[in-house]
Amino acid sequence: MSTLRKNWDRLRGAWHRDQLPVLTPEEGYNRWAASYGENMNPVQVLEAEALDRLLPDLSGQKVLDLGCGKGRVSRLALDRGAAATTGVDVSEAMLKAAAAAVPSASARWLKAGARRLPFRDASFGVVVCALMMGHVKDLDVALSEVARVLRPGGVLMLSDFHPYAALRGWQRAFTDAASGRAFAIENHPHLFEDYIRCFNALDIVLEALEEPSHEGFPVVFVLRARKER
Repeated sequence: MSTLRKNWDRLRGAWHRDQLPVLTPEEGYNRWAASYGENMNPVQVLEAEALDRLLPDLSGQKVLDLGCGKGRVSRLALDRGAAATTGVDVSEAMLKAAAAAVPSASARWLKAGARRLPFRDASFGVVVCALMMGHVKDLDVALSEVARVLRPGGVLMLSDFHPYAALRGWQRAFTDAASGRAFAIENHPHLFEDYIRCFNALDIVLEALEEPSHEGFPVVFVLRARKER
């Protein structure tokens, strides 16, 4: 284990103390769905702008929107000429909201987790994982599934909160509209070395990486990678 990894695990354990009550992604996003996305914060704006810059040509592509939330990426993909989009999420409330927000015959919505995707090998030309991979503890398992359903030559777009933000004590938190209580959602920050290790094992090549900053430090990252033919 590298010194960086040892220090990361020690620091990560420290900032877990005195946190808000932590919910699973399914429970958390079911509660959050009613108000999610009403007002984009600066971090979400930076992520959306970077994702937009790095997106490949989507004309005629079949796109998997993994961790689709309310369908932001699916809507963008269809606007960019995608042939079809499939939104996947663990939250039924988010999927219901996405179907209402993106009423297109070219979009479909499925409840599933990233550890086991209900699709055949090489089903998609583009897979987008926007702000969701940190909810998955076993990064290698999730990325293996992504690589399996991505066709050779296909593109992976992935964004998430920056590991440095976690070191500063940031949490994925929200206020439940029904109760007025604040909650955090289970989160497992991954270092860039974790992503690169998985990519190398899966024949995925990193093409571009952006690390937008807010108030002087990086808060999110967005990367584009390609599965080798």
